[in-house]
Amino acid sequence: MTNLQAIPPAENNNPASPSPVPPLPDGYKPIIGHCIAFAIPASLGFLMVIFLGIPALMPPEFRLDLDSSLSSLNISTSHISARWNIALSVKNPSKLIAVKYTHMKLLLSFGGDLALSRPSHVSAFTQGPRNLTTVRAEALSMLPIANDLGIKGLVRSLQGRVVTIDVVVEAKRRLHLGPWLWVPVFDVYFSCMDVAFTTPNISEGGSDWMILGGTLQCEPDIFTVL
Repeated sequence: MTNLQAIPPAENNNPASPSPVPPLPDGYKPIIGHCIAFAIPASLGFLMVIFLGIPALMPPEFRLDLDSSLSSLNISTSHISARWNIALSVKNPSKLIAVKYTHMKLLLSFGGDLALSRPSHVSAFTQGPRNLTTVRAEALSMLPIANDLGIKGLVRSLQGRVVTIDVVVEAKRRLHLGPWLWVPVFDVYFSCMDVAFTTPNISEGGSDWMILGGTLQCEPDIFTVL
């Protein structure tokens, strides 16, 4: 009679069967808890950065209005004086977030390097979502007549009844993210180049020079669109 041998259980008969995973030591549990505690605020912070970054990277729209004018022009043998009345339309592109502008100033120049006046400042203002605001600034020119190519070119343009200038706008900007929370973001820099002013026809009456044309839609520079 053949002797029958006992067959060992499957887990003992299969050398490749995995051994049970031992439980994690108690020392790892605080580490995991700290990781979870860090991951939650980090995720919320990342979402806040995205929420803030999208409107911060949306450049606003700046445009010169046609009711900008040049008045009180006087050219004498010793100096040039004029009053520049600049009307600027500013549009908030965001549909959700209000924006506040502070320290806004306009710089007017002729020929690229001749400053026509000191910087003209605009009072701080706040815009709601998709709001369009018109702000006004006044700049006074008082330039001495000198043997300078820029001054001579300006005199020739004014005597020719058409003068072309450049307008640069600079401002600081804050986004409204809570009842008392205004977060500063990138400053804005806009350039309105080759803006032409011309004298009115005699039949139209009045003495103010009005905008004839040029780049009325101001363009942001590289610092604003980054």
